[in-house]
Amino acid sequence: MIPARSSSAPAIGLFGGTFDPVHFGHLRLATELSEAFRLERTIFLPAGLPYHRGRTAHASSEERLTMLKLATARDARFDVDDRELKREGRTFTYDTLAEIRAERGPDATLVFLVGSDAFAHIDTWHRWTELFDLAHFAVAIRGDDAQWATKGPGAFPREAWPRITLNLREMLSAPAGKVMTFAMTPLAISSTTLRALAGEGSSIRYLTPEPVVEYIRSRQLYTAKDAPRDALPGAAG
Repeated sequence: MIPARSSSAPAIGLFGGTFDPVHFGHLRLATELSEAFRLERTIFLPAGLPYHRGRTAHASSEERLTMLKLATARDARFDVDDRELKREGRTFTYDTLAEIRAERGPDATLVFLVGSDAFAHIDTWHRWTELFDLAHFAVAIRGDDAQWATKGPGAFPREAWPRITLNLREMLSAPAGKVMTFAMTPLAISSTTLRALAGEGSSIRYLTPEPVVEYIRSRQLYTAKDAPRDALPGAAG
């Protein structure tokens, strides 16, 4: 049984992703996560080599990390954690959550952000049933999510159904173990679009923070001559 949460224990959000590059859609989603779940801090976790994804990053680990730090530097609610970039071999969410739980202690409330499309397949993740012992799951629902519109919670693995709650107080009273959905503001911005625009020499201003725009421009990231960095031998991930 998951113990009750101490009233003094912080609530921490965890937001994993490739962030290749980070953009305003990511930052808005992190903001909405922080507000919806009353989080003390939201930590961005740039991915190393996610075992369930079949592609590599286009920018190097160091470049993706730098862009995240530039994008979040002026918001005291946000931190960046590079542990997955330092980890050798494949990256498993279980390992990351287990490490953070050990560091934060048993009373800290951890809220892991995941999209509804990814959560629908969480039963394919490494040690997935044990993930709920480590964190809550905040499932972001996009306005155009047709599957959610037709199936609702039925879109998720059946084993997760008993963990779904609509009561935020119930969720925050424990350090882990619950699943709660929230509606995210749909922003038609994607890392794929930013890479394409940068690659053709078009402006990416107002799609990502200005320091990130300047960093991408100065390093000529995502140009046609720019090969996927983390696919190269010896690259960190």
